[in-house]
Amino acid sequence: MLSCLVRALYGDLPHEQLVQASFFSLLLCMIVGVYWMMRSLKDSVFATTVGLEYQPTAKMLSLVVVTVMLFFYNKLVDMVPRDQLFKVICCGYSGVFLATAFVLQSSTHGLYGSDGKALPASPDRLVGWVHYFAIESYGSLVVSLFWQYTNSQMNLKEAKAQYGLIVAGGQVGAISGCTLVVSSKTFGVAELYYFGGLLTLTPPIIVYFYLKRFPPIVALSSAPGAAAKRVAPGFLEGLRLLFRHPYVLGIFAVSALFEVIATILDYQMKVLGKASHNSTADFASFMGQFGQATNSVSLIFSVVGTSFVIRNLGLRLTLMLFPAMLVVVIALVYCSPSMHVLFWVMVTIKALSYALNNPSKEMLYMVTTDSIKFKAKSWIDVFGGRASKAMGSVVTNAFKKPVSALMLYGSLISLAIACGLLLVTSLLGRAFERLSTTEQLIGMDGPSTDEEVQSLTETDEQDDAEAPLRKN
Repeated sequence: MLSCLVRALYGDLPHEQLVQASFFSLLLCMIVGVYWMMRSLKDSVFATTVGLEYQPTAKMLSLVVVTVMLFFYNKLVDMVPRDQLFKVICCGYSGVFLATAFVLQSSTHGLYGSDGKALPASPDRLVGWVHYFAIESYGSLVVSLFWQYTNSQMNLKEAKAQYGLIVAGGQVGAISGCTLVVSSKTFGVAELYYFGGLLTLTPPIIVYFYLKRFPPIVALSSAPGAAAKRVAPGFLEGLRLLFRHPYVLGIFAVSALFEVIATILDYQMKVLGKASHNSTADFASFMGQFGQATNSVSLIFSVVGTSFVIRNLGLRLTLMLFPAMLVVVIALVYCSPSMHVLFWVMVTIKALSYALNNPSKEMLYMVTTDSIKFKAKSWIDVFGGRASKAMGSVVTNAFKKPVSALMLYGSLISLAIACGLLLVTSLLGRAFERLSTTEQLIGMDGPSTDEEVQSLTETDEQDDAEAPLRKN
């Protein structure tokens, strides 16, 4: 009975693939667990050390800081073997987190003075800015690195079977990280930073044992496929690849357009939620319930639904399913703009974004070279994600008063973007299926830009040839 259930949910999952999925699930659990723990502490520590009124400035500066770090990251990819990237990056962040913990315990530069009272907040307190930028960049770079590495280790069939289990590990980490912060009064804020700094050292250890269990196959430079594994050097190589290939721009659109919608809906929910909860503690409890509900729904769906849906619907329909759902729930918000409706709408789209949309979006990289997986993807995930959130903030800032205008125009703009996203996912999914059928890789010397555009915009003339692929 159990074996039949596993086969129905994940297909034929051999023991070796289950072990491989377990490694990546544990790796994502540690990365996401550290991020959610640090993220939950970030705003409160920043407010205590620097001042909450400087948070908008910090958000704007974080885009600049992360962009600069992207240039260094792209150079690092040129210099360091891919399996060693976790060691270099995670050790660096571990040092920053441990140093932050040490400073936060200081009675002159930390959170509290020798009398036990909070030290006055000041924009001159460097520790507040450094820890804020470190956590922001960690969440962008290290999570992106995880998917870059994972995508380079699997083929499409393996990804369809394993990604649900892998995402489930990330959700376990998210729930665990948030739970630790709830007990911050018991453990202490600085102590949690120490713990986070030590946990940040675990990803390189997991990768080390993974490579012991699954040694990399060293291919000759003349071997077929070896060129696809080479990463082209250059600071701006990722941007060049992004603008050179319409298929990669399509992935950028899929990533960025949803973030614009999510930013608008999230702000709408928080405005109505704040209006319904008078005290800070009540509103914090409301947001805590939102986090618990989102991660719980995402965990359940990733275990029982992710692989099942992708394998049975195929990647194109799965990609289209998410924006189609967005159209429905945004229309619901437009017709009934209440706090409870927005709460469950945000739980739904956030949970399915983590458990379904993100894994299917990652599979789009299966038909690209490693240069695109490691360099262009870093720009898409890190810079694109932050830029799209900034665009969403422009919308919410323009219509934030009165609340009725925010509900009306915010919903209409979100609906228009969701319809555009539905079209992009349809075209991108069709291009993916054709590339998979012909075994072409984007980024290799092959299809020209014009041919890629044609592949994205052609009608379904090859549906009969693509039908078997959809059933894989």
